[in-house]
Amino acid sequence: MSKRFLQRAVSVFVICAVCISTVSFPASAERDFQAEIDALEEKIEAANSKKEASEQSVSELKEQISLLQEQMDVYNDKITQLNSQIAEKDALIAQYQREADSLQAEIDAAEAKQAELEQEISATYDVLSERLRAAYMAGETSTLEILLSAKDFETFLTRLELIKRISDHDTALVADLQADIDDLNATKEKLDADKQAVAEKQAAVQSERDSVAADRAEQKAALNTIASKQSSLEQKVKNLNNYIYQLDENSAEYKNEIARIEREKEEYDRKQSAGMENGSGSISNSGPSDYPVSSKGMIRPLQYPNVVISAGWYGYPGHKGIDFTTAGATGNTYGKEIRAAADGVVYSAEMHSSWGYNVYINHGNGVYTRYAHCSKMLVSKGQTVKQGQVIAYVGNTGNVRPKPTASNPHAGAHLHFEVWVNGTRVNPAPWLP
Repeated sequence: MSKRFLQRAVSVFVICAVCISTVSFPASAERDFQAEIDALEEKIEAANSKKEASEQSVSELKEQISLLQEQMDVYNDKITQLNSQIAEKDALIAQYQREADSLQAEIDAAEAKQAELEQEISATYDVLSERLRAAYMAGETSTLEILLSAKDFETFLTRLELIKRISDHDTALVADLQADIDDLNATKEKLDADKQAVAEKQAAVQSERDSVAADRAEQKAALNTIASKQSSLEQKVKNLNNYIYQLDENSAEYKNEIARIEREKEEYDRKQSAGMENGSGSISNSGPSDYPVSSKGMIRPLQYPNVVISAGWYGYPGHKGIDFTTAGATGNTYGKEIRAAADGVVYSAEMHSSWGYNVYINHGNGVYTRYAHCSKMLVSKGQTVKQGQVIAYVGNTGNVRPKPTASNPHAGAHLHFEVWVNGTRVNPAPWLP
């Protein structure tokens, strides 16, 4: 190996060593907690969106069910009225049936009486026929013989009177029986007419009842159709409520998972802060500054006239810092210069899933500051910086709201600023002018 080649190799090695010592690389093995949380929050948002849509559907279905119930109430009232009408018709039909049965009983009695009278007439006719037959057999002189055989006139008259009475009796008997039969026939005809009239009334009422019953059947059919629709809607409501319940259960699980990840994230931050030094918790700068300095020795990290605080210490749950933006659109904030709040040494400068490009500066005596969501870092780990030195530019890397999009790539741009004392984050406000 030549001496010249060896010198070149040593030179390359030294250059590489210098580069490695001055450049900080992102931690490739770092767990992306925020990505996990974002994914779960998106699931919660999706579940909430589905829940809201389902609740809206439930509300609309309940309105439909209410309208159907109103229709069903109308049909039920109508059916109740028809039932009352049918009951009245049934009562009237039963009354007519009782009248018809009573008339039929009278007709049956009249027919029985007529049969008896007809038997009596038949018996009388038999007697008369027998008497006439005997007279015929005896000859036409038999009656005269009876009269002429009388021994005296008184006996003659007596026999004549007896013969006349027998004849009159037979004639009257037959006449009376025939009159009774005629009366019974007239009674039967009247009873038959009455029965027919009752039957016609009964048939008319039955027709009316059948019409009411048909109307009731139509009402019931319509009611059953509506009830079926209502039942179907109620089942949909039940299914949606079960779905909403499941969404709530899922959201609860997602929230529990987020809480667990947050705890792991805090544990990660705890481990990150474990390497921080402890001290008196106060700092001092080497000389005068071009910017206003607080009593605790720090300047504001953004030195612009239109800087505002978009979220303060615990401005929302878990927010342990101060968010700075400039007035106006986020594009006005993106790319603004971030300055070191005080003298110090860069503790770390790396990409983090939640904080994006973020810089820690060790100011000594256990005091550190953090600058997160940068668009670009200008310093590296171990580098010494002076108060007011530009260390990075404002950006929207990591977890920001709203998230940047293709149409708005500067959305969510802001500076998240923290102060740590002896490994614990404290309210930055007292440290700033």
